[in-house]
Amino acid sequence: MKLVIQTQYAENYGDANKPYWKFKGGETYIVQNLNANQVERIISHGIPTLKALIEYDNPMSREYIVNHEILDDDVVVTEDYETPYILSWENNTWVARHMQQSSGEFRKPILCKVVQYTMAMKGEKIDLTTSYVVEGGQVIDYKDIMTYCDTYIKSLQKA
Repeated sequence: MKLVIQTQYAENYGDANKPYWKFKGGETYIVQNLNANQVERIISHGIPTLKALIEYDNPMSREYIVNHEILDDDVVVTEDYETPYILSWENNTWVARHMQQSSGEFRKPILCKVVQYTMAMKGEKIDLTTSYVVEGGQVIDYKDIMTYCDTYIKSLQKA
């Protein structure tokens, strides 16, 4: 089973005194591999901790949960072009991972971009990292990806 959380994101196109909120879509967050006890706890008590970590509201933007549900693992919850955030409980904290697959917009040999962070209260992202998975499965830090791609292209030209 999995927990699927859908959010709504909005930006204020006005100011704090005269707000003009424009809805901009939202995100999908998924907690995978839930056992029966975890499912029962969610059904009984909801998701107060995840709600406190995901939701925020400030004068210029806000994100809030519009729906959460427990679904079978094989249920498809996003379109092919959408990428959900996968949440996991690691070292006594919630971690979010967003894996954007390449559909031609990344340089060769990049397969996907991975953004990871520790979730903190009111949508704060701690220890935010960005890395890239390249052909062969190697993970390259964002600081090194351009050099890696340049070297890769040069090696193809020599061959």
